[in-house]
Amino acid sequence: MDDHYIPPFPNLYTLIPTCGTTLIIIFGQNNTLVGYLLSRCLLRWIGLISYSAYLWHQPLFAFIRLQSNETLQISTIIIIISVIFSLSLLSYFFIEQPFRNKQYFSQKQIFNYAGLATMITLIIALFLINNANYRSSLPNQVDNSFLSDLTKYGNRDYVGRAFIAFARKKNFSNRTSTLNRRIALIGDSFAEDFYNMIIEGKHLINYEFCVYFIFYHCQIYLGNEDRGRFISPGQRQSCRNAYDIKYALPIIHQANIIILASRWKEWSVQRLPTTIKLLNLTNRQQLFVLGTKNFGVVNPKLYIDKSNKYRIKQHQYPLIEADKINNLLEKTLNNTIFINVQKMICTGLNQTCPVFTPNGKLISYDGIHLTKYGALYIGDIIFNNKPLNKLK
Repeated sequence: MDDHYIPPFPNLYTLIPTCGTTLIIIFGQNNTLVGYLLSRCLLRWIGLISYSAYLWHQPLFAFIRLQSNETLQISTIIIIISVIFSLSLLSYFFIEQPFRNKQYFSQKQIFNYAGLATMITLIIALFLINNANYRSSLPNQVDNSFLSDLTKYGNRDYVGRAFIAFARKKNFSNRTSTLNRRIALIGDSFAEDFYNMIIEGKHLINYEFCVYFIFYHCQIYLGNEDRGRFISPGQRQSCRNAYDIKYALPIIHQANIIILASRWKEWSVQRLPTTIKLLNLTNRQQLFVLGTKNFGVVNPKLYIDKSNKYRIKQHQYPLIEADKINNLLEKTLNNTIFINVQKMICTGLNQTCPVFTPNGKLISYDGIHLTKYGALYIGDIIFNNKPLNKLK
């Protein structure tokens, strides 16, 4: 079974063994078939060593999963189970049973040995964690294209590079004044991501762009309310003097298409109809609003030595806040305006999001912003679906 087909634990499937255990406890009497079977010698022995088996199974399976990039085969699982039972028998007879016998160990000795074992285990664990961190800090020693991809195209510098260079342009050129092919792109780092989608996928190549950056904390808002009361005190001054959509109005009024892309906050979404109204767009102008996006918590170091087959299987849940904002945008805006990127991408079981493209390339290096390959992958999807598919 693929990793993304496994629902989060606990889930409805866990009711099956739970209810089964409950029924056995209630009805498993000596005069029943279940009671008779459970009293057989083999099952009684399994019951006696079950605690030891419980202690052994998790570290062994975890070790095997960390050592292997592939899904475990049935034969491998059978071998592991055999090893678990063998170790369980040994620990039952040579550790569990002797420690239960008061003739061999007093209660004070047991506590002393347990404390010593705990300290040794803690020291070993700290050593292994420190060693793992040291190895992960030396990525250049690993021969893997995944690392070079991250260095070149999976970081904050890549996200803003093209957008920032383009932001120096303050007006549209005269050559597009009669072609109806002027696009004003307004927003924060999500607008930068969108611009990278356009570049990497060579979309909208016949359009002229002007861009305007609005810092995430400032948000896109036009209205009579003081937006400062929604902004954290440390960010208010910068938002008061810049990062305001009112400074983008000249290019908005010249544009044929206006695209607002932001990591939206609830307060700005609630006031988005007012903001759109105050843009004073004409009937000949088109407006599109990109929703927020989130791919869950992403740690690129976890995938350094993994195979493409393993990477492609990885799916995870987005943060609840992102879904909440997109649902609010969907209720607030017409579907000819709103672009729900999250819904287009996160199509796994229970709306889980892929961590990698079908080619095994990381989509987002931080769960929020896109790598080069993520921009290409997501751009191809949204420009082939409504409502952006009508822009050619």
